[in-house]
Amino acid sequence: MSGKKRYIRITLAIAAAYAAVLVLLLAAESKAEGSSIHSIGDALWYSIITLTTVGYGDISPVTPFGKALGVILALCSLGLFTALIGVLISFISGQAGPRMRLRAVRDRKWYVINDENEQSEALAESVLADDPEAVIVFRRSAEKRMSGQPVVRLDCSLEDVVDIKGSGKDIMNFCMSDDSWENYRQASEAAALGMDTYCMTDLGSDEISDNLHVFSKKEIIGRCYWRDHPVRKGEKTIVLIGSGSIAAELLERGLITNVFEPGRYIRYHVFGDSSEFRKSHREAVRTLCGGDPEDDTLFLHEECWEYHPEIIRNADRIIICEDDDRSDLATHRELIKMFPTAAEIHIRLDNDAEKIQSFGSSNKIFTMRSLVRDDINRLAVMLNDIYSERADKPTKWDDLSDHLKWSNIAAADHMIVKVRYLLDDDSITELTEENCCRAYELFSNADPEKRDICREMEHRRWLRFHLMYNWTYSPERDDLMRRHPMMLPYSELTEEEKEKDAYAWEMLAGVAERSAF
Repeated sequence: MSGKKRYIRITLAIAAAYAAVLVLLLAAESKAEGSSIHSIGDALWYSIITLTTVGYGDISPVTPFGKALGVILALCSLGLFTALIGVLISFISGQAGPRMRLRAVRDRKWYVINDENEQSEALAESVLADDPEAVIVFRRSAEKRMSGQPVVRLDCSLEDVVDIKGSGKDIMNFCMSDDSWENYRQASEAAALGMDTYCMTDLGSDEISDNLHVFSKKEIIGRCYWRDHPVRKGEKTIVLIGSGSIAAELLERGLITNVFEPGRYIRYHVFGDSSEFRKSHREAVRTLCGGDPEDDTLFLHEECWEYHPEIIRNADRIIICEDDDRSDLATHRELIKMFPTAAEIHIRLDNDAEKIQSFGSSNKIFTMRSLVRDDINRLAVMLNDIYSERADKPTKWDDLSDHLKWSNIAAADHMIVKVRYLLDDDSITELTEENCCRAYELFSNADPEKRDICREMEHRRWLRFHLMYNWTYSPERDDLMRRHPMMLPYSELTEEEKEKDAYAWEMLAGVAERSAF
């Protein structure tokens, strides 16, 4: 039951009880000898004078029952008015007030969030930093974490929100409670009402509407980490310590994104339970665990990391990434105390800690840039549009299969790696029109050898992505069975097939020209 309906029912119940007392008073007094109460108006006047404690004495009951009702009215005088005033004030502050505030800002953009918590607070602060005129609407506030004029708390249905706003347009709805299923249920409802909706959930769906976008915390952490902490040229050995979903996502995202030029390979040592990763990415595990010196190498250790001090000692980067802060802090403490290493140590924490290089905290990952992913999504759509312009059978983004959408998103994620390589700058964490233009100029003027390196780099990236989704080689393409004739080493491709990989680099010009940033 919504707060509005609850207050209305309470008010109606009090009014009904009051009316019953008036009817009973009139019934007892109207025919009594010497009575001054002969109509409902007399009964109402008497009750008001009694309840307000004025007591003129011009009208009064004469029957025992009437006097008893008079006593009840006298006793209820203060309590009844207090209750009525309390309900009225509560309604105004809890329902009418927020509704009036929202009606006054209908012309501004609303960000409706289903729960006020640490994660949604971080998002709201990010929204207000980008758009001070935005209006934050929390539909549930078990704990009030924010204050200020742009923040409105209103216990109401999504239909009420749309009714107050006038339509679902100019509303961005975020479902970010701790209940994954409830988030998805509310998100589906909001999308049906025309709201652009973003849902935090680990549940997937093959059929979602165009205005319903699903994300997970682990996915955001994985994408943000490799974007903000790019692998530098000197790094060859990366150690991941963790068994949870975040560790798996970091590894998967790293293997897809960190694909560099030939001769630059990464050794990944993973300590933790990797059984789910092995089952989900069997082709990638089979290929990368084979120890090919011409490719990245993956070592999935069953033993505890403490039994391999030589790996810890020689690591260039150590990522501590259990799903629990206490476990991560305990591992970090033991590592620093007992194991000599010159590695750069990154630790995943829900809340930042002093003097520790951490990642994954709410204020770092729950931002508009990360959740809405406008930059990556827009870039992925743009890459598809650019490719379609030269294709014999162009395909719009909405008509792509899920696999092709994921492929375009992976290509968009890798675009910054291409820019870093061409500009010889591993510190770049943002794509800009300027660095895309400069990178394309260097590619277009590259000699045949450098151009061939770029083509091979792109083929390795494409091959890695398909391996992660368990594609295999076949002379004939079969999307249903995930077989493709280009699932081969670069050296075994024809010149025509190699030249197709150059187009991914030429897209840098199109991306810059279309002002994707």
